Formats: sequence, structure tokens, C-alpha cells
Amino acid sequence: MNLTIQCKGGYCLKSGNLNRFYFRYKLLKITKLTLFILLISLLQVSGKVFSQEINLSVKNASLASVLKSISKQSGYRLFYNSSLLENAKPVSVNLQKASLEESLAAIFTDQTLEYSVEDQSIVIRKHLAKTPNVPQISVQQLAVTGLVKDEAGLPLAGVNVQEKDMKNGTMTDVEGRYRLSLSKSGAVLVFSYIGYLRREITAVGSDLDVVLQQDLANLDEVVVVGYGTQNKALVTGAVSQISGEVLQNRPISRVSQALQGQMPGLNIVTGSGGGAPNATQSINVRGYTGLGTTGGPLVVIDGVQGGDINALNPDDIENISVLKDAASSAIYGSSAPYGVILITTKQGKKGSKPAITYNNTLGLAAPINLPKMLNSLAFANLYNEAAVNGGRSEIFNQETMDRIIAYQNGSLNSETIVNPQAGTNEYYTWDKGNANNDWFDVYFKDLAFSQQHNVGVSGGSENTNYYVGLGYNDRAGMYNYGNDKYQRFNVRTNLTTAVAKWLDFSYRGSFSKELSNSPNTYSGKTGGNYMHQIARKWPTVPLLNPDGNYSDASDVLLHELGGRTKSTLDKALLTGEFIFNLAPGWTATANYTFDGTFQDENSHTKTLYSGRPDGTQYQIGGTYPNGFSRSNYRIQHHIINAFTKYEKQLDDHFFSIMGGFVRDYTDYQRYAASNNQLYSDNIPALSGTYGPAPSLSDFTRKLASDGFFGRVNYNYQQKYLFEFNGRYDGTSRFLGPVRWKFYPGVSLGWNLDKEVFFESIKTTVNSFKLRGSYGSLGDQAFIDTDPNNPNWYPFYPNLGTVSPPTTNWLFGGNQQAAVSPPGLINPDLTWVTTTTLNIGADMSFLRERLSASFDWYIRKANDFAGPAEALPGVLGATPPSANNAGMETRGFELSLQWRDKIGEVAYGVRAVLSDYQGKVTRYPNPTGLNSTWYVGQQMGDIWGYTTYGLFQNQGEIDGAPSQQRISGQTWKVGDVRYVDVNGDGMIDFGDNTISNPGDRSVIGNNTPRFAYGFTGDVNWKSVDFTFFIQGIAKRDAWIGSNYFWGITGDEWQSSVFDVHNDRWSPENPNGYFPKFYLTGENGKNTQTQTRYLQNAAYMRLKNVQLGYSLPKSLLDKIGFSKIRFYISVDNVFTITDLIKTMDPELSISDAKIYPLQRTYSAGVNLSF
Repeated sequence: MNLTIQCKGGYCLKSGNLNRFYFRYKLLKITKLTLFILLISLLQVSGKVFSQEINLSVKNASLASVLKSISKQSGYRLFYNSSLLENAKPVSVNLQKASLEESLAAIFTDQTLEYSVEDQSIVIRKHLAKTPNVPQISVQQLAVTGLVKDEAGLPLAGVNVQEKDMKNGTMTDVEGRYRLSLSKSGAVLVFSYIGYLRREITAVGSDLDVVLQQDLANLDEVVVVGYGTQNKALVTGAVSQISGEVLQNRPISRVSQALQGQMPGLNIVTGSGGGAPNATQSINVRGYTGLGTTGGPLVVIDGVQGGDINALNPDDIENISVLKDAASSAIYGSSAPYGVILITTKQGKKGSKPAITYNNTLGLAAPINLPKMLNSLAFANLYNEAAVNGGRSEIFNQETMDRIIAYQNGSLNSETIVNPQAGTNEYYTWDKGNANNDWFDVYFKDLAFSQQHNVGVSGGSENTNYYVGLGYNDRAGMYNYGNDKYQRFNVRTNLTTAVAKWLDFSYRGSFSKELSNSPNTYSGKTGGNYMHQIARKWPTVPLLNPDGNYSDASDVLLHELGGRTKSTLDKALLTGEFIFNLAPGWTATANYTFDGTFQDENSHTKTLYSGRPDGTQYQIGGTYPNGFSRSNYRIQHHIINAFTKYEKQLDDHFFSIMGGFVRDYTDYQRYAASNNQLYSDNIPALSGTYGPAPSLSDFTRKLASDGFFGRVNYNYQQKYLFEFNGRYDGTSRFLGPVRWKFYPGVSLGWNLDKEVFFESIKTTVNSFKLRGSYGSLGDQAFIDTDPNNPNWYPFYPNLGTVSPPTTNWLFGGNQQAAVSPPGLINPDLTWVTTTTLNIGADMSFLRERLSASFDWYIRKANDFAGPAEALPGVLGATPPSANNAGMETRGFELSLQWRDKIGEVAYGVRAVLSDYQGKVTRYPNPTGLNSTWYVGQQMGDIWGYTTYGLFQNQGEIDGAPSQQRISGQTWKVGDVRYVDVNGDGMIDFGDNTISNPGDRSVIGNNTPRFAYGFTGDVNWKSVDFTFFIQGIAKRDAWIGSNYFWGITGDEWQSSVFDVHNDRWSPENPNGYFPKFYLTGENGKNTQTQTRYLQNAAYMRLKNVQLGYSLPKSLLDKIGFSKIRFYISVDNVFTITDLIKTMDPELSISDAKIYPLQRTYSAGVNLSF
């Protein structure tokens, strides 16, 4: 007889001692079992004996090999006679996070053997016939029996079977069978099992077999990484992932809008377009990426680098991953120095019936945080006061003030009158008008309509799966005159088919068309800045003349009739891919991608006329001559990827190796043409112009890059993890000696929860992984990513054209064309190198209800292009740039999530927090000027004066240090009082160096610190509720524009709002703002200083949503699988100390940006 004994703990059992050992073992077991039952009785609690998690997926494997794997994962010893296993049936199971008890029950199904688990040991013996172990319950009149299996047809042991709303229940035995007595006919049975979806079924008859489906959401999460996927437990880099569900059911036009606050370290900033219908957002990963420049992450869509995240339809997205450290991103080399955003779009499922979804959102948007203008009487008084303060006469005379009062009290009906002076033939306006207009209310709508419609069709046959998505997004802008509008159409097709057993083919194609249409602006009339012109318009300016027509000064005619700017933007991303299944675990992939962007824009400016009081017409200033311009550009990327991957599991060792090649060829072409003096505004075309000086320009840029990349993964028992990524990159943007560079990245991980010593706390700390990484990446985009810039190829000298293109030199009696000489070049200009050290941990607690992830990092960037060393003036040329600047960014990221259920209420909360700071580590500034970068400078530092309130009397002025060196002006009562920080008896800025800054110091920092997001969801029966909060916990801001100061000089560039009522005056000595001057004298009070430094931290409730889903019983009758209705509000409220003329989410250095909106929306989700 052959006897297999596993030795453990320093002793082994011989065959002759087996019976004696077994008797003692049974006696010990009975004693322990008695004590255990007694303890349970006293404490009145119940629990499972086994808490080990087993992960095992095998097909037709021997029982011996399966038992060995379970022993290694659980740490339990095996006792069995090897002859017993010779005739054992092959085992096919798929276990994910199963307990030891569940695992053994599954693998011994249909076997002629039985097992027992006794004191850290698994004992196997012949099967002895016995009565099925069914828990005893009270005898009822009705009973149901059945078998519970998984989707593969394998029985499930330990499934909870409960009569709904009753206390009677049971569990399936090792063969998956159960028997349950019922309290009534037609009772509803509830089947629940860890890792499987819960099912509720009405019992009809005495037999009921059930198939449970795996709950994919609760299995080990699969994370998308560069050129593949990994089990989350095996990821060693800094990677975050969210589901595409967070992007849906919100009235947004861009994917980036919905990503704000969702992942730590991913910073979404509203761009210069603000809340305009076609606005885009700035995307940044982990903070500072340059000295005065910003670098965005690489976007990879369905495995191919290319495409535009803001052109995607949010409804087509399955999930989004962000690679944040250099080790994870190294496989993309110089394309990804500042992170990677990996987007996976939806796919169909093989063997599934066609499924159709329809989602729509209808919304009404209202502008938020618009400044409130002073009424015309308060405005006129303030202007008069400020003019007198500056030594000028009053702006508004008494006659005008009387008319303003009369108009406000209703005794005067017209916003203006005809100038009574003989021969003028004009209406009063500006300082003679008596209107009372808040121009923000005039120019912006109260509500604007938006709509989104998305249709998805997915399915598959035995060898093919497909997904087709259609999307339409329509947003009306907020302009009340000359409506602005944005539309986008999306089409996506994803198809995968098995051509042969060894070959799969995939096609992924998307197309988007964006249409933008907005009123034109004239630089001669409005300065081209819509918000600036509104803000500086006086409330006394009439909207309507007495004849009922719009006044010239209102600019309504300009926006309503002055022409339009129309833009069409087409984007196509098409990929064809072959996957070769060469051998088990070995695949090769080859694909080609076309990524094309095509834009066409035309702008028509019209000559406008307005009417005089006598009915004659005159040309509105700044609108002549009329004209037409057109520009067109196209960017075409041709991307080829070829790579192969091999992976192998050898006992406890897992190996994976991948290598490949990528080529990206870019062709950029652009032309622009314009001319004025159209023959007719009814025929806006370049061919319809006759101006004497047409403007024409066109150019072509080409760029090529190659990359060789690879990755090696290894893990031992999924405990000890290793990964190496590398890429060897070359670009046509640099000369041969510096053209190529290698970028490596290495990362390590340790799953402590798989260690034996961790078992004692695993019921509380379910998983715990430590990880660390270090890697380097290159950056070529620091030169200039804009192909319009001649420095796109910095090593080529560029001949510049001159305007006019001819000189005064005569040859043959003719003027000669000329070009300007090129500047100097630096042939050694090369890559910026970024290196990142990242240390992190991932944990889960309390049956994985609580999960946490933390990362700390240092990112160093060196060899930025900075100013060259000074050269002798006799050189006669500007020195070229050199790689002589560097910086460092440090930060951390934290993510916490809790999910649980109380009765029928399921809920979850998720919080993310991140922070970063940057400093300059290298820069050629030998004199230490603080007006430029200097070594040791904290990025975002604000230099300014310390202040001590406002002067309240002449005595305070006389006793204060001299302040005239700041502006050369005389200080008066109501002016800002600066502090003599260095005690030299005067207020100045020294020699503007770090060593002698005078009385200035670092008074704040505008880095957005401690960015956070907080998401919550609650589900109860058919009702669901979600909310999302986002904000910045610490940020200083210095605002120098008229939006903040109100009066900034003369009367034509000032903007006075209701907040400016709180200013210093003899009647209001404690006013916030200083004394106003309608002269340049304001400069002495508007120096950067502590008194008016703003706290730009904020918290905003970004979204709340309430939904209701129709019950399944009703859906079955009408043929739908899902019908959900919902209502939602975006930008609900904001808490901030920032001055109320500003929105903390917008750029606050100037603040003249299209306002954000609060959007009220409703929609429906349909599936059938």
C-alpha cells in the first residue's frame, strides 16, 4: 500500500501510525468541537469556520493537483492514501475568492471520496453512505427541492436558500442540492452566494433547479494597463480606474467634465472657454509639468495612442484608467511623460442576443456667478466721487442725475433723450444717458436648452461580437443676442470576429462632427472680448433709443446682425487589428490606425448702420470695412503597432513577456486667407472681396517617431510581484546624435495578505499590498506642440518673411522681395527627462466593504529649454535656447471607499484626496532676480507687500515710512498702508532680487492644494440617489483685473459692481476697497499685497441625481429589461470666501470668462 503523507511543523507520520494517530485526532476533535459548541451557545453568534480565500480556475485537472493548489493557498495540510486518488474524476472549477469549505465542496462533487477539515488539516477517505446533511427546520406542509449550479453547469455548495420575508432557510449540500419547507404556496425563494448575483424565484411545484450567474462587479477587478490588462491585485504601478457609468446621465458635452474629482491626481481645470457650449477642459496628471508651460497626459483609446478624449461620446465608454507613475507609463516612452489616460469603449458579448439601449437627457441651464452691476444712480455717484478724488470734475452733471432718478422712479419712460444742442442730431448715451441696465442680465439668457440622445446596439454570435453607438449632443449657449450654439454627432462601431482558431480580427471605428456657431466680434468695436465689453459698459447706456431701435452703444446690433463665426470639426479614428493565437499563452498583434482631424472655419464681419433722431442712417464705428476670412487645417496620424506577448504559469511561478514596435507619422497642413470689402454681405466669400491687401498663408509640417517597447512580468504565488517596462524612442524633431533615447521603468509589489502570517487578521484586513516603482520618461513637446510655431523643428534655421514682402532696394527698376535672416540654433537641444519615484499601498477591510489606496511620489524633470548663457553684444543675434532648467514635484494621493447594505438599502461612499507642490531645481538666473524663475522657488509663489489696513487720517500718513517709491504718487486718507518689512524707512522692492527684495515677500501660493471629491449613492428597491461634491481645500489668488478692483484707471476700462459699494469714504471708513480714483493714481493701491489676497478654496456640490426604475414584473410584460427615469441638477451650490464677482472654478487671474451654468435635467434609460 502506498501512503502519501505531508510533513508539516517538523514531524511526519509513518503508515503504521496512521490508525493510532487518527484515533487520537478524532478524540482531540471531539473535545475541541464540544468546547466550540459551548462557546457558540454562550455568545449566541454564528460564523463560518473557514475564511481562507481560494482562487482557482482549472479544466479537467487531476484531483491531486487541485488539492495541492488548495493546500498551498490555504496553508492546510493534506492527509490521504495516494491509491484513493488514482480513480478520481477530473476536476473543472472556477473559484474566485471562495472559502476553503466552498472550494472543497466544489471539487468533491461527483467524487466517490469524502473529506473532513480538522485542526488545519484536510483528511480524505472513502465515501460512506449517509443521510444528506440538511439543516433541521420545523415541519411544514409544503416543501421544495432542487439543484443549484453555476453557468458552467457545476453544482454550488453552501448557497443560502431563504424563503423571502420569512425566517426559514437552508444551504445547499456538497452536491448543490437543497430541501426547504415552505410556509405557503407560491412562496418566493431567495438564492444568494458570495461572488454570484442574488436571485429571487417564485416556487411552483415541488422541484426548482436554479442557475446562478457570477457577479462580475465583485470578482477581482481587471485593470487596463499599457498594451493589455492586469488583475488589480497584481498591479504594481500607480493606476486608477473608474467605470464609464460615472460619465452617463449628466448634461455634459465633454468626457473631461465628468472626470473632475473622480480620481486622485487627475486634475481637470476649466479652460479659457469657461462654460461656453463648445468649451474644453485642461487635463493634468499630478501637477506641475514645466516652467510656465503645461503638459497633458497621453490619451490611448482601445489600445491605440491617438484620438481626442473630448470628441468621444461618454455613453460609448466602458471604463477609463489613468497611469500616473513613470514605471507604468514607460512603455509609451516620450509620448507619455506626464501620465496616460487609457479609454476602453464598449464591446458586445459573443453568443448573446442583440441588446438595445437608449439614453437621453434634456436640460435647462442658468448662468451662475455673474457679477451684479450697480444701478445707474449708485454708479453715477461712484464715478463722480472717483473723478473728484482724482482731481477731475464730475462725470455726470446734475441734469443727467435728475433724469436717472426720474427714470428709476417711473416719471421718465425713455432710457435716453435727443441731445438738445443744435446741429447734433444724436441720442444721449454713456455719461448723458439715464438708462438703468445690468448688462449681464441683458446679454445672458435666464435659461438655455440642451439635449443628448444616445443609442447603443450590442450582441454577438458564437465567433463574433459587435457594438454600435450613435450619439447626438445639442447645446444652446447663454447669449441673449446673436445666439451661440454647439452640436456634436458621434458614430462608433466595434467589431471582433474569430476568422480561424488561430486568428481574430477587430475593427474599431469612430467619427465625430462638431458644429459651432457664434456671433462675431470686432476688434475695432468691442476688443474681441465679450465678457470684458459687457463688464465695462455703463448701466446708463440705453438698450433702446426712443424710436424703439437698439442703440449703437448697446452693441446689440453688433451681436445680432454683425456676422457669424462658424466652425466645423471632423474627427475620425479607425483601427484594423489582427490577433494571431500562435500557441497556448502566446499571441501576436498587428494593427493600423488612422487618426484624422479636419477643421474648417469661416468668419463674416458686416458693416452695420444705426439711425439718427431725424431718421437718417450712419455707419457704426469699428464695423467698416466688412470682410470675410477662412481657415482650414488637417492633422493626419498614421500609426502602426506590432507586438507579441507570451505568458506561462509554471507551478507557483508566473511569467509574462511582451515586446513590440510602434511608428507614428504625422502630416499637418493649414491654410488661411482673408480680405475685406465684400461686394455684398449677402455673398460672404473670399472671391466676393475687393480689398487691396488680401492676406494669405499656408504651410506644412511633418513629424515621424519610432518606438521599440517591452514589458516583463513575474510573480511568485501572486505574493511577490515584479514588472519591468522599457521603451527606446526616436523622433525626427532632434538631430541624429540626440535623436534616440531609452526609458526604463521598474516596479515591485508584495501581497501581504497571501502570507501565512497574515491569516490571523485576514477576517479584518482582507487584502494588503505594498508597491513601489521608479522610472524615467522623455519629453519632446517642451519645444512646441503647436505646428504653427516655426520652432517646431528647433534645430533648423528658419528664414522669416517680412511685411511688406518687398524692400526699398531696386534692381532693374523693381523693388525686390526679401526675407529676414535666421536666428542661431542649438544642435544639441534634446529631450527633457522626467523621473518618478512612487510608493503606494492598496488595502481592503471588513469583508472588503472598506477599501483604501495611497500613493506618495516625487517627479523630477530636468533639461527644460531655458535661456542661453549671455553672449557678447557684438554677436548680433539672439542666443539660442539650451537644456538648462529643471523642476521637482512632490505629492500624495488617497482614495477611500465604503460599500455596504442595511436591509434592503444598499449604499456606498467614495472619497478621493490629492495634493502636490513644485519647486525649481535648476535655472540660469545668476543674479537671483525674482521677476523670473530662480532655484528653490516654490511653484505658484505670490510675491507682494504686507499691508496694515487703510490710512484713516493725515497723522497716520505723516508718521508712516515713505511709500512714494512704489508709484511716485502722494498717499491720501483712504489709501493702502504698506508695512516697512525690512525697516529701512521706506517702502520699495529693493533691487528685485532674492537677496534684496525690499519690503516684498512671499505672501501666498496659487497652487490648488488638497483637491478632493466625495461621491455617494443609495439604492432602495427601485429608487436610487447619487451625489457628487468636489473642491479645493487651499489656494491663494491675486486678481489684478477690473473685475476685482472696479476702478482701474480711466472711466472707459473700469467695471463697477455691487461689491464696490463697500469702499472707503468718509462715511464708510471701514470699507473693504480703498479710495477710488478715476486716474492712474489707483496704481498705488493695487500693488500685490496681503490685504486683497483672495482665498480661492471652495467646495461645490457638483451633481445630485434621483432615479426610479420600473419593477421587473412590469418590464417582463412590456418586453423591456430596464426602464429608468431620473432628474438631476449640476452645479447646485458653492461654498467659498472668494469675492462673489468670481467663480473659483474659472481662471481667476482675470476672470473675464464665459460663465458656468447650473443645469436642471431629466432623462430616461431604456434597455431591451
